[in-house]
Amino acid sequence: MTHRDEFTKPILPGKGATDYERYLRTDELLALQKSPAELSHQDEMTFMVVHQSSELLLKGAAFELGRALEHLERGDFANSARLMRRANQLLEPPIGLLHILETITPYDYHIIRAGLGHGSGLDSPGFLSLLHIGPRLGQAFHDQLKHAGITLDDLYRRHEEFFGLHDVAERLVDFDERMQLFRFHHLKLAERIIGGRVVGTMGTPVEVLQQRMEHWLYKDLWDIRNHITAASHQAEPSKK
Repeated sequence: MTHRDEFTKPILPGKGATDYERYLRTDELLALQKSPAELSHQDEMTFMVVHQSSELLLKGAAFELGRALEHLERGDFANSARLMRRANQLLEPPIGLLHILETITPYDYHIIRAGLGHGSGLDSPGFLSLLHIGPRLGQAFHDQLKHAGITLDDLYRRHEEFFGLHDVAERLVDFDERMQLFRFHHLKLAERIIGGRVVGTMGTPVEVLQQRMEHWLYKDLWDIRNHITAASHQAEPSKK
């Protein structure tokens, strides 16, 4: 019988007592936070861990959306929708993580804030990467719509016939909805911690966050619902 040590002794290169640690490079990952002695406030550890975790998850979502884009451009709707579902699931935890930051009281936050410089959530590389990939996905979707020779109304009216492309459309709506939810909860976090009529660390008024909530990545995919409802009402027989 093979000795247990043969299966527990690390075989991968790198630091760490186990292959798990070496593969994930946990020694580096867990050293990215300040040491307890460096913290301006003990809540700063939560502040850093939440933001770093969010950036990892947003990076993963952007990566999967990039893969989805490649499949969509090739007309592989099934795999494009599959990867968009995964990306959308990756966006759920960052939304929830914002609520953890709500547990930091305003006075304590301002102690932490003093060390942020001009840092702002608006500079998030992960969120900015999603804003970059979003329009490209929309363009690829409309290219496929044009290639199929149908309108957006046709797609929704004949959704069983064009199931794959319709599935992609609904996953795009899911993505757009999560982006809006992230913005909404980020706004509520800002209002709860620093107030709704103040200037943030980047010199940007919090009211700007409210204005940015009016932005849709795929407004036509939301507007088609209005069109379908209006058409449905017109088709109803007049009531006597």
